[in-house]
Amino acid sequence: MSATDTPAAPKVDENLLQHDNKVFFKFVTISHPETLTRFTNDVNVMVAQAQKIVELNQRIQSALTTTEKDAVTKLREAELLDFNQKDAVFEKVYGFKMDTVAIRPHFIQNQAIQLMSPVTDEQIAELRKNPEFKENEVVARGNQKMIQLCKMTGEHIPLFERNINIVQAQQNALLQLRAAEQTATDEAAKKRAQEEIAKVTETLTQNAEHMGKTYGIFSNNIVFDVLEAKFWVALTQDEVKAYVEKTHGAAPAAAAPIAIEAPKAEKKAEKKN
Repeated sequence: MSATDTPAAPKVDENLLQHDNKVFFKFVTISHPETLTRFTNDVNVMVAQAQKIVELNQRIQSALTTTEKDAVTKLREAELLDFNQKDAVFEKVYGFKMDTVAIRPHFIQNQAIQLMSPVTDEQIAELRKNPEFKENEVVARGNQKMIQLCKMTGEHIPLFERNINIVQAQQNALLQLRAAEQTATDEAAKKRAQEEIAKVTETLTQNAEHMGKTYGIFSNNIVFDVLEAKFWVALTQDEVKAYVEKTHGAAPAAAAPIAIEAPKAEKKAEKKN
């Protein structure tokens, strides 16, 4: 390459993700809420059992007598047999095994969510007065009716989840303060609780207004469906190197593929029109 040539821009590999000073590999993408619920539960079951097997291995290593070691070994072998049987079913359903995944750092990243809130017939009647109201925004979930508020994609979700956690924490604090006010045994304690209630209420009101302007949310009772999620598992440096060489070939360092970065919580979600 001559001095005037522009170096090739590094390729971005969307199967790799940089997060928490590690490189994660995308094992699977799930695009159905019910499937994701089952997948999350199945992963949790496998992880819990894998951790139990690790603990049994540690007990075997620290056993003080042969009798104790033999007894724990039998427990470990029974757990391992059960784990492997479950893992075989897991592989048939999801396309990969949890045997090496379960003890590694991993997480599920929501890529697209649909926010909804339960509504009564009276609230729906009020909403219909708005000329921008759309009938298909109201959906039935069992015996409940839900209003679709907005959809969010990957880069917006971390900030939304952070805001929801803040509001919920403030709501819980408000409930505790009101209980403290009711059970106060003297006027000083009651006054302190009332002062804190006023402060938390003011902040909560401001945050609620922000949520309304940003996300179109008018209710504290929020339900959301995950429309798409990705399951990421941490790789070792050797595994990353082997994957890059196999997938992209031995490219020069300047053009080596790079992992995408995990979404940061700086951007706001777009309001639904």
